[in-house]
Amino acid sequence: MQSENLTVKYLNESKILKLDPFMLYLQVIPMGDTSAKPINCIVVHHALTLFYQLKPDAKLALYGHYNFRHQFVITKFMVQSAVQTLAS
Repeated sequence: MQSENLTVKYLNESKILKLDPFMLYLQVIPMGDTSAKPINCIVVHHALTLFYQLKPDAKLALYGHYNFRHQFVITKFMVQSAVQTLAS
C-alpha cells in the first residue's frame, strides 16, 4: 500500500455511501490533464467535513492510497477556497 499525493479538480459528483460511519464517494480529475479518466475516490475519516467544504469545481489536494478496486482512499485532504470566502 503506497501513499500518493494528488492535485485534482472536483467533478461535482458525490454520493453518500453510508451514514454510520459516514462514507462519501466522489469523482475527481487531475488538474493538468483535462482528457484524463476520472478518478473514483472514497473518504471515511473527516468525510462530513469534506462534504461540507466541497463547492462546484473546487480544487483539492488529496493524500491517500488505491485499494484493490482501484478507488483512491483519501486519508488527508485540503480544499482550496477563494480569498473572499475566507474574508467574509
